[in-house]
Amino acid sequence: MTDPLSALEPHLALWRSHPEEFVRQVIGIEPDKWQVEALRLVRAHDRVALRSGHGPGKSALLSWLILQTLIESILERKTCKVPCTAPTSHQLDDVLWGEISLWHRRMAEPFKSLLVVKAEKVEVVGLEATNFAVARTARREQPEAFQGFHAEKLLFLGDEASAIPEIIFEVG
Repeated sequence: MTDPLSALEPHLALWRSHPEEFVRQVIGIEPDKWQVEALRLVRAHDRVALRSGHGPGKSALLSWLILQTLIESILERKTCKVPCTAPTSHQLDDVLWGEISLWHRRMAEPFKSLLVVKAEKVEVVGLEATNFAVARTARREQPEAFQGFHAEKLLFLGDEASAIPEIIFEVG
């Protein structure tokens, strides 16, 4: 019997070279020009920092990266962890996780059904222990909260990174 996901594997090559196509095809929205550039920068570099004012869609962009990374891990058959942080629980829980929830609801099938969004975690169905994104508020007194994340595919994300204590980046 053929794996139903194998039919989706050709999308991987396109999404790797043009990550904005994931946003268009799976989430169903047209990213802004700067978001396309940012998606491509994340693909091409180990560390990327984006600077902008309030309201242009940075948290939406981060949520798309989280969803895309998890979906790609399924198709690539790789373990995947996406530790996410922000300087406040409001930014992490209400803003970033709110965006994840919003865009997850808009995802096309079968992709939507492959992920479960929880209060502080997004899990790949059937791979909950090895493939997930997790929310951890950045606290100077608890930098160890970001230690020990290991996976074949690993993406650390910081929302409002300028307010995240430097030691968090050193530990992660």
